[in-house]
Amino acid sequence: MNDRLNRVLDYLKNFDVQTHPVSFQSVPDGRVPTESFDYHVHKYWEVKFCSDPGELIIQAPQTVHCATRTDHVFAVTHNYVQLEEWFFDLSDDKNIYNFLPELLDNLSRMPLRSEFNTMRTHLVEAVVSNLIVIMTKLQWDAEVALKQRDLADRVLDYMQNHYFHSDLSVQDIARFAGISAQRLNILLRRKNNLGIRQNLIRIRLEHAAELLQDPAYIVKDAAALTGWKSAFYFGNSFRKHFGCAPGEYRKKFI
Repeated sequence: MNDRLNRVLDYLKNFDVQTHPVSFQSVPDGRVPTESFDYHVHKYWEVKFCSDPGELIIQAPQTVHCATRTDHVFAVTHNYVQLEEWFFDLSDDKNIYNFLPELLDNLSRMPLRSEFNTMRTHLVEAVVSNLIVIMTKLQWDAEVALKQRDLADRVLDYMQNHYFHSDLSVQDIARFAGISAQRLNILLRRKNNLGIRQNLIRIRLEHAAELLQDPAYIVKDAAALTGWKSAFYFGNSFRKHFGCAPGEYRKKFI
């Protein structure tokens, strides 16, 4: 049994709802900030456990929000729960009940008024209990699946989970892999003929293209939400990859 997963389970079992108020993180006016590049958006629920300050942050799908320092972050859908590199697959197991999306949706819609405090506490306790059940019952499967994945796949997953950080560097990614950048470049090129930086650019461009298909986001939003510091560099890279400028690409869908 993995020590890291055991520590997370112990954390959840000892989680004190009373000392961790619930907050919902998003950009209030819906506009994408221009002064920072760690804002992003994704399709899954995000449950962030923070000790300093002590709070539980719930992030709804498709809402723009910034990266946050946390102890543990869970990505949640009906089909899976993900904690860092551990993937708890619920798509085929009918014996494990996953109420998390419904619980989180109810929490996000509940008015932040005192008369709902008790109900809110019970819902948070239910979220934590459901996470514990899922992790406990699927821990072995998640560990086996992780061991079966090679280092290149794990690094690509890491990029998928951190691409929106504008300061994410080749050295950061190599540090995660535990090998030199030169060795990691060789490993990734064997995997898909792309080095570290080229893979990161491709991932950012794919996420930007997905945003450009949504009328809620203009070109500068797509660049800001996918980790690009330079709009010019983003435009050139997009044109090389997709064969047209970001604005032209957006017009195909909007």
